[in-house]
Amino acid sequence: MNRLIIVGSPRTDGRSAHLADLLFESCIDECPDDEVALAPVSTLAIEPCQGCDGCKALVERATREPDGDKAEDEAPPRCVIDDDMTEVYELIDAADELVVVSPVYFAGAPAQLKALLDRLQPYFWTDARHRGKRPATLHVVGEGGDPHGFEPLVGVVRSSLSCAGFALERVLDWVGRIDENGEITAEAVEHPLASPPGAGAFGSEASVSATDDGETASPASPTRPALRLSSEAKAPQGASEAPSAKSGNRSGRNASGANRPKQGSQKQGRPKQSGGKQNRPKQNGKRRG
Repeated sequence: MNRLIIVGSPRTDGRSAHLADLLFESCIDECPDDEVALAPVSTLAIEPCQGCDGCKALVERATREPDGDKAEDEAPPRCVIDDDMTEVYELIDAADELVVVSPVYFAGAPAQLKALLDRLQPYFWTDARHRGKRPATLHVVGEGGDPHGFEPLVGVVRSSLSCAGFALERVLDWVGRIDENGEITAEAVEHPLASPPGAGAFGSEASVSATDDGETASPASPTRPALRLSSEAKAPQGASEAPSAKSGNRSGRNASGANRPKQGSQKQGRPKQSGGKQNRPKQNGKRRG
């Protein structure tokens, strides 16, 4: 099973980054045979959607010429913009489950995350929104104090992911429950999800992908870690050690405290925020348990 964790904060060492690290390690510990990828927008160069409908033309061309002159293992382009989103598309296509970790900016999504979500427009022209939906979870992070909540954030994540073939099943509220050092101080609260008004253009969200045994996947399924971290969550044993040459999946990062290297640092081999092909994520997290 493949999981993708999208980190929606422009900060490389904030609350969202710390929580994403803990979720990443939880995926490895709870499902060691699965693969997990980590895609922080802070290290990616993603241009805003131009609204040019170039993606529609690309999909139509791929439909007319499914083979074309592409190599067998080369997927057709989804967008006319050549940036780091190209590899994010590949991670999204391969994901069986998606996790989004995002701070709240004026009740909504940060501009960097919104740019990524807007670039999911190519899926509107495919059948992804009509197929059985894969499960997704949103972790909402923030210092707290905004009386306007974060429903706009939930709405934009839910809508865009639905277009890409995911059903937002759960929203976990971490606002005010993670301190400035990334330490969890209280349990997350399950945020109620309103029933979608209808299938609409993006298809039904009632159906998610089934597991191998044919049963509908659920948060309690043994093949899907609940990833409900507690205030007592600690960095996994050995997390401060060098990555294992055998498994290749541990990041070697301490998930809390001052000793934790920043996301995007050269030590972790992550790309700088300047982007460019040489700086794109090296399957940033597609590491086996």
